[in-house]
Amino acid sequence: MLLLCFASSCKRKPEDVVAENIKTAQKINEKLKDYKLKQVDDLTAQLGGSITGYYKDKEVKKISAENYFDTCRTFTDYYFDDGMLIYVVESNYLYNKPVSYTEEVAKAKNDTVWYDDAKTKVEVNKFFFSKNKMIRWLTPENKEVPVTLPIFTDTESAMWAKSLILLKELKEQE
Repeated sequence: MLLLCFASSCKRKPEDVVAENIKTAQKINEKLKDYKLKQVDDLTAQLGGSITGYYKDKEVKKISAENYFDTCRTFTDYYFDDGMLIYVVESNYLYNKPVSYTEEVAKAKNDTVWYDDAKTKVEVNKFFFSKNKMIRWLTPENKEVPVTLPIFTDTESAMWAKSLILLKELKEQE
């Protein structure tokens, strides 16, 4: 009984894991210059993109992915600790109009609004993992998405799939 009580008291709270993961990510960012860098093209990106891997010895510490689309650009940082995904920060830059919707195109359609990078909005989502399981998702409004929602589970799977694809692209494009 005593062992059971001890084990349950040692269970880490999600907020402790989140704080620890943020601290680990900050340490990784501080040491980026000490890591081996590998950069490749992101072959899955619609209008181009790149993947940058940061390695300490052979262990990946961070992957930064840039993806460009007609309606947005996305910058995503994946942080790893002891080979496990711990934290993902996804910054989406949402355009007011598609990049292809130039001033000339707008005028031809009698429209007074066209793509303007100054009108781009940024939305940042943060995803936290513990023992390879997503435990918290903070939206751009800094609201927590309940773990019981199907979108939470779907997003967890998508984050894992994308991180594996990025790792594979880094490995294959030697």
